[in-house]
Amino acid sequence: MADTHLFFDNIFNNAKANAIMIMDENGIVDRVNTAFTTSFGYTTDDLKSKHIRVLYIEKDQLTRRPEIELNQTHREGSSSDENYLVHKDGTPIWVTGESVLVKSGENTCIVKLIHNIHAQKQLERYLLNTSELLESLFNSVHQSGLLILDATLKVVKMNEHFRTMFQVTEQVPESAKLQQINHPFWSSTETKNDIRNAIVNATTINKEYVVDKGERNFQRIHITSKTMMDADGSDKRILLVIQDI
Repeated sequence: MADTHLFFDNIFNNAKANAIMIMDENGIVDRVNTAFTTSFGYTTDDLKSKHIRVLYIEKDQLTRRPEIELNQTHREGSSSDENYLVHKDGTPIWVTGESVLVKSGENTCIVKLIHNIHAQKQLERYLLNTSELLESLFNSVHQSGLLILDATLKVVKMNEHFRTMFQVTEQVPESAKLQQINHPFWSSTETKNDIRNAIVNATTINKEYVVDKGERNFQRIHITSKTMMDADGSDKRILLVIQDI
């Protein structure tokens, strides 16, 4: 078996799209990779020996969000989050990340992988606050399937990439039920339960699924979700972002 330390070091040093931070079990930063520096401006020297809370906006610091996430990581072995990370220039950037507890002998550390999703958040704001250019904005996202459902799991909108991913060739009528999408994945109990739970409890889906495409052909996808409401809270919807793995 290859040296796992060397294997990890190669991932850490060569990753371009995955910003990686290593901290001790108490959340004290040890080092960040080049991808992190490129995305957020900080070098290892900027953050070394500082608590991860310095990267959170003031509101999240006051609610002890960093400490809550660290506790969950210790309790469950990993935790996922979606929140602002403050760029070195002071700009808050929406990110999604996963913290993983790593134990090697007597040593314990936490590895955090972080993705910049600020552009996706800007799209969500457009979807919530304006109908101007909605169609072109929605369909300009070519790398992810997008699906919007209302609180009763009726289809509000899907983009062209979603149609391609799930081979939706027929027109899905407005207000059609989720299971009317002609693909077994959207009729499965697991999928419907996860989405219903996200809508009812305002939890976030951040999960991998296996899609059976038939003829012993399987596809792995990753789904993230965002619950959206009108300003007065009267119209709850959920945005699903589906990506190939």
